[in-house]
Amino acid sequence: MFLRILQTDWLRRFVPLILWCAVIFAFSEMPGSGLEVTPPLWYVLERKSAHVFEYAILALLSYRFFSRIYPLERFSRVAMLSGAFALTYGVLDEFHQLFVFGRGARLSDVAIDGIGILIAISSLIFLHRSYRDGILEKTVARD
Repeated sequence: MFLRILQTDWLRRFVPLILWCAVIFAFSEMPGSGLEVTPPLWYVLERKSAHVFEYAILALLSYRFFSRIYPLERFSRVAMLSGAFALTYGVLDEFHQLFVFGRGARLSDVAIDGIGILIAISSLIFLHRSYRDGILEKTVARD
């Protein structure tokens, strides 16, 4: 039974998703300074961009996983499931930060995570429609 699981594509899609969740968790586990200091703008932009990037990747990996688990399901439903999974993980990640020294939970961080998820899902929708309508195939064939 175990060898059969290893032979499937399921595990190759599951492991990267779980590893990326662990990376996000590890970054959230890092303690803050605990000081009430207003950081410079570049620092805030760097941190918030990291949120967008982390959760865009999470949404893409979750789509890759769920599309394998539910191969007969419509694209839109798998994309919504992937977005919901990534956003739920973002909420749980913020909750986790309540228990880390010098960190706190912010609804604005969840919203920024949602922007990353929205970018990733929108990109998936664009690619799906392009392949469905044959736009990308025609472009590739001309080159």
